[in-house]
Amino acid sequence: NLKEEKLINSRQGSGYHLTGLNPDSGRNHICLLFARPDEYIYPSLIYDIEKNISSGSDIPLSVSVSETQSDFFRERNILKDLLKNPPLVILSECFSLMDNPNHDLYEALEKKGCSVIFLYGTYRNMPDFPSIAEGAYNAAYNLVIQLHTNGHRRISGIFKNANPQDSSMISGFISALRDLDLDFGKKRYVIEDAPSSDISALCKESDAIIFGSDEFAYPHVKALRDKKLINLKEKKVYSFDNSYLSQVNSFRIKSFSHRGKTLSYTIAKRILSTIKGQPKVSIVLPYQLF
Repeated sequence: NLKEEKLINSRQGSGYHLTGLNPDSGRNHICLLFARPDEYIYPSLIYDIEKNISSGSDIPLSVSVSETQSDFFRERNILKDLLKNPPLVILSECFSLMDNPNHDLYEALEKKGCSVIFLYGTYRNMPDFPSIAEGAYNAAYNLVIQLHTNGHRRISGIFKNANPQDSSMISGFISALRDLDLDFGKKRYVIEDAPSSDISALCKESDAIIFGSDEFAYPHVKALRDKKLINLKEKKVYSFDNSYLSQVNSFRIKSFSHRGKTLSYTIAKRILSTIKGQPKVSIVLPYQLF
């Protein structure tokens, strides 16, 4: 009996539906692959994903977390272990702009019935895999337009460039400056690991600054403020993620995040719909300013 085996369930008025449960109970788990699961926003993100999966699932599912450290070889060893007993779904953080040399293992896992979803975009050599990303291009583009409308002309950016979503943010920033016929040369933005002197110089000559993340913004804004190079009451500063780091100590940075359907909720819902056999499609979650 499929219902007794929890392979299907029924709801009044909507008939029977697949639960996604695998008859092999050892496979009824989800694996999350993150570069740094114990840092920044990720502990709370993982907790909320697990909570949303637990509350939204009709079947018992376990969730495991593995750390890639943004290292393809480490990721490969993790994937080899997962091939021995593939989970129902892998959510894997896309941590590089390079081609992923482990595409063969991801494809082998899919052939064994494991669905793969990437977070922050997909690798260049794996375009057919679905992803969950955030609308970084539109957020950066619209913010620059808004700042220009409010009279700002010397708009600068300090960004990461570690994954497709980061690149999309930089592209949105540059595209807006281009469309406004403003300077979008290299002196208008810097990429992570730039010398602090470059960031200080950029701050001095800017009337608005956009950071790629709160994790990136907090130490730089704190250092600039300590050197009396920045006054948050006089200079517009924006960031992304709306994390605890945007509200630390005596200053608050305006930061983008998601209202209503959060990233964790969207991830959990996509994982559960994938398990139930619904179409595998990519999602872009729009940002809102907090």
